[in-house]
Amino acid sequence: MINRIILSFLAIFLLAGCLQKGETVQVLTATPEDYELYLYSEADQEKSAQDYLSALLDWKMKQDDGTELQFKQTEKDKNELSIPTEELPVLVVKEKGKTIATISGNNPREKILMTLENHIAMVR
Repeated sequence: MINRIILSFLAIFLLAGCLQKGETVQVLTATPEDYELYLYSEADQEKSAQDYLSALLDWKMKQDDGTELQFKQTEKDKNELSIPTEELPVLVVKEKGKTIATISGNNPREKILMTLENHIAMVR
């Protein structure tokens, strides 16, 4: 009898693990001047976006405009993205609502920083 109960709980536990869960993506947003920066990364793999975060902070440290770069973190359902999830992490740079640069996948911090520097012209 106890074996049946244990087997029942084990079966329920295993089946619950097989059910499709609503997968989410972390979205970090910053809006310096006329630009919008969106960093999309796997919700359970923050380390994959570490080079992107470091590049964003390096870029901001090079700016002498005195304003703070504030990030807002949200989550978004993977099914609502227009970006293939296999390309995550993805950094999207928009100027006045128009996408001007996108960089995705595992990239070194220097390449991400160069993309930011080449596409964002801050007024000083």
